[in-house]
Amino acid sequence: MSRKSLYLAILLAAGCGTKNYNVGNPVVGPPPPRIKDALARQMQAEESKSLASVERSAEAEGIQPVSYEDKVPLELTAVVATVNGRPILASEILEQYLGKLKEYDQVLQQGVRKGGIDDSVRLAKIRETQEMLIKRDLDKYIEQVLMAEAVRSKLKKEQLDAVNEQLANYFEKDFVANLKAKFNVDSTAELEGILQSQGMSLESMRKMFADQQLAQQYVRTKMGEDPRPSRAELLAVYNKQKEKYSQPLQVKWQQLQINFKNGDSKEKAHQVMQQVQLELKAGKPFDDVVKRYSDGPLKDNGGHWDWTQPDSVANADVRKALQTLKPNEISPVITTPTSLQLVKVTARREAGHLPLEEVQEEIRQQIITEFREERARAVVEELRANAVIKTIFDGESDDKSAPKISGTR
Repeated sequence: MSRKSLYLAILLAAGCGTKNYNVGNPVVGPPPPRIKDALARQMQAEESKSLASVERSAEAEGIQPVSYEDKVPLELTAVVATVNGRPILASEILEQYLGKLKEYDQVLQQGVRKGGIDDSVRLAKIRETQEMLIKRDLDKYIEQVLMAEAVRSKLKKEQLDAVNEQLANYFEKDFVANLKAKFNVDSTAELEGILQSQGMSLESMRKMFADQQLAQQYVRTKMGEDPRPSRAELLAVYNKQKEKYSQPLQVKWQQLQINFKNGDSKEKAHQVMQQVQLELKAGKPFDDVVKRYSDGPLKDNGGHWDWTQPDSVANADVRKALQTLKPNEISPVITTPTSLQLVKVTARREAGHLPLEEVQEEIRQQIITEFREERARAVVEELRANAVIKTIFDGESDDKSAPKISGTR
């Protein structure tokens, strides 16, 4: 497996870089039933309790975010954010990109050796790339931590220990097993070696896995029942986006084509066409006549073309025939610079809109998806409103052309 393929597979498996709390399609699959049931029972018991606003600062927790020089690459142990005093390290976000960052640095080092750039420029570019990746992914990590910690805060120690044990077992039996199969290795040591060659580790993935599972469960618990749209609601959405369901004229058709190259050949083509018309007039099936006489590209299947928009056909005379012929009608002989043709329309779909009956299930799923996304946003906004969140980007200038990070946060 190539390095690029490995990197992509890990990103997809870990669900990194994408803000997605779609409970209908979890990033890493649904939690095991015992975990799901235990969490749901405990959270339902706590449902009447509102989340207390957390006033702990990073300093109160003994966490001291690093003071950074703007042009020096971040250390992986640097704290890039705190969520209710819980630190998020640069490594949690950058680890998945370490392989690519290393490759990028090697390219920059070549530039330094050739005298194209100064080493200070190399360091600055690495820092800028780190900041870009962190800034892109940080919100997703903050929200995941908020939700995972909200679940943990509602569990007693023995319950939390049991959940952690179940998550660890599920990680090993399902997630790790899938990775072994994906990378065609038998042992955990081999898998760890592959991951470490890309700057990753099973331990970091285990932690990410647990947070993702708990975050997904938190959203599920808060989500409530999916809506059941009525026909009136389906119709309202249909009418609102009706143009989405518009369709142009389409036809299914057959083509009989007799090619020629010069005057003599054209005369012979006319003689063949006369025979064709005689046989069609005598009642022979169009398919059989096409298979016997046509030079067209689809002669072996009777000259049948699937649904076609007439406007997409290059020849104006063929296009006009397809636009006007009724089903089972055959056109007059059409003469092109290189052929004589007959076309037959076998079916028509007039221009218009797909009926509600054909798209109502799609609309139903759209309504449910939008509901889930709206509820997920509300859940996250509620947690954010009651949280103390600090990042190294706080107070950063909106001028994206010259990004700067202040020192200590």
